[in-house]
Amino acid sequence: MSAMGGKETRGGDERDVWSATVESVTPIEGPEKVQPPAAPKTVRRRKGAVPGEGGTFAIQRIGEQVEGKASGADDALLRKLRNGEFPPDARVDLHGLHIPAARRAVQETIQRVAAQSKRCVLVVHGRGRHSETEPVLKEAFLEWLAEPPLGPRVLAFTSARGRDGGVGATYVLLRRGER
Repeated sequence: MSAMGGKETRGGDERDVWSATVESVTPIEGPEKVQPPAAPKTVRRRKGAVPGEGGTFAIQRIGEQVEGKASGADDALLRKLRNGEFPPDARVDLHGLHIPAARRAVQETIQRVAAQSKRCVLVVHGRGRHSETEPVLKEAFLEWLAEPPLGPRVLAFTSARGRDGGVGATYVLLRRGER
C-alpha cells in the first residue's frame, strides 16, 4: 500500500501508472472541449402574433418526442406537464380522421375545455406508421397549435407518457382563464 492509501501494482502505485498513462495526452483547446450537443429547437411564430407578446413557440424534438412552450412560459410548468402532473380534463382521438375533420375535433375539444375553465387536453394523433413519409396528423396538429383560434389559448404541450399513448399522443396545456 502507498502512503496515500492507494493499491500497489507491479510497476508502483496507481498514481505512477496514471502519470505514465497521461504523459503523452494533449489537452483539447478551445470551444471543442466536451460540449454536449444542443437539443434541436424550432421556433414557430403564431400567425398574426405581435413579436414580444407571447407570439412564438419554442419547440424541441428528440427523436419522436416533441414538446413546446409559448414564449414566457416557465420551464417548470413544462416539466410538470411532461411528468403527468396535469391530468387530462378531456381526450380527443384522431385515429381514422382526415385532416379537416381532425382539425375540427381538436378545435372543438380545446374550445370546450377552455369554456369550462379546465386546462389539459390529451390529443391522440398516432405515430404516423401508416403514413408514407412523416406522421401527417402529428405534424399538422403541431401547426394548428401555433395558429388561431388555438394558438393564443395554448401555453405548452409535450408528448404523452406511455400509459396515455406515448409519442402517439400529446398533452396540451391551456392558459388559465382563456375562453
